[in-house]
Amino acid sequence: MIALRGITKRYRAGEETISVLRGIDLTIEDGEFVSIMGPSGSGKSTLMHILGCLDLPTGGSYELDGVEVAKRSKRELAQLRSQYIGFVFQNFHLLPRMTALRNVELPMMYAGVPRAKRRQRATELLCEVGLGDRVRHLPSALSGGQKQRVAIARALANSPRLLLADEPTGALDQTTGSEIMTLFSDLHQSGMTIVLITHDPSVAAYAKRTIVLVDGAIVREEVRE
Repeated sequence: MIALRGITKRYRAGEETISVLRGIDLTIEDGEFVSIMGPSGSGKSTLMHILGCLDLPTGGSYELDGVEVAKRSKRELAQLRSQYIGFVFQNFHLLPRMTALRNVELPMMYAGVPRAKRRQRATELLCEVGLGDRVRHLPSALSGGQKQRVAIARALANSPRLLLADEPTGALDQTTGSEIMTLFSDLHQSGMTIVLITHDPSVAAYAKRTIVLVDGAIVREEVRE
């Protein structure tokens, strides 16, 4: 699913060049559940942005399902995101004036899915994440855990091959966070490839493999049975 070879990322800050990623080599197989950990400033978010085709590396090779990403145009990157990737964020990123149903429909609207079909799928997805009785609620009427469930349903709307989650439990209490991670585990069991960024070892432990970043380099890898 994912093959990174010698990935680097550098930024210019005035006359200074800052290296954020330093030669990342990483392979993630189809159907894997991988967590990425590291201290603040280690390059986790930058790596996530590159994996999600939201940013391009300065150097190296990134293949997503056999497609070389590193030299794609912005339009081609948008097509890859729409075709392959679903995103879940710490702060949900739901549109406040849209119901749960409409929020989940949104990616399908951009993909040109007919209204009746996208409405049916959005309803089915909300039922799958336990929100069948909340489809007409606005985000302001939902709890944090319910908002994250809506966000997960939205991420699954276009049947992505890869789900990227950036601190998905960071804004939730421990009990609600555990419920959300159980949902991710269920998605993994169904065959979804998941890459999760977290600072919390108890959250990372839900994954079968943990990659530890320090100063833009992979320093350790932990594999669980």
